[in-house]
Formats: sequence, C-alpha cells, structure tokens
Amino acid sequence: MNSASATETPEKTVGEVMTIHLVTLRLDDTLRLADDMLNLAHVRHFPVMDGDKPAGIINQDDLLHASMAALVRQPKRTLRKVLGTVAIKDLMKPATIIASDASIHDAAEIMVERSVECLLVLDDGKLVGLVTRTDLLRELSKR
Repeated sequence: MNSASATETPEKTVGEVMTIHLVTLRLDDTLRLADDMLNLAHVRHFPVMDGDKPAGIINQDDLLHASMAALVRQPKRTLRKVLGTVAIKDLMKPATIIASDASIHDAAEIMVERSVECLLVLDDGKLVGLVTRTDLLRELSKR
C-alpha cells in the first residue's frame, strides 16, 4: 500500500447519498394524481412501478409538458379534468439503473453520458432508492 492511497478517503457510494423515502406512481395512475403528489410531497422524480418492479420514471418537467399539451388539445376542459385523462404509463421514460454499492463518480458518469437527471437504485432487482444530480453534485463538490 503506498502512502498516498493510505491517506485518501474512500469515495462514497450511491447508497450513502441516495434518497430512500420515495414517492412512487403506478402504471395506471393519472397525471392528476402525479400533479397532486408533486405539490404535496415536493419531489421532482417519481419511479413508476409495475407491481413491485420498477417500470420507468417520470419527472416534474415531463408532468409540466404533458399538462400543457393536454390543455392545448382539450382547451375547453378544466385542468383537473384534463389531468385525469392522461395515464402515467403513456408519459414515463425508461429508467436508468445503478446499484447502491456503485461509486458516486460512476453514477455521475452515467448521468452525464445518458443525459439523465436521476438514477433508480436497485439491489437484487428491488428498488431501494433514487439518486439525483443534486445529490451527486453536493458530494462531488466537497472534494
């Protein structure tokens, strides 16, 4: 072991910085529910679940864009009614996955390469958390 590596602190893992208290949506949920959850829970990213398996992800920008598009297509309806007609499964994007034991540097590289805002964290196929650009920037900037 060389003396330089002995003094370096080990890089944090995704599991150390991820959010574990997640607000999830189901495939058959509507945009109205997502909008309510966005306003109540103050989160920007929602894993979309198919039973107990992650099926995709939707974020605040996706919801805002879909809301505007729905209102443009149905201008005579109220926002609440329009939002109740759009299914989450029709808006979600494929999720990018990482394991909780991956380094935060590896997670940041994936986000940059794939141009995504967050990663779902899965261990043994089970959703255990979510890590965002903000989570990683906070940690990487401490160096």
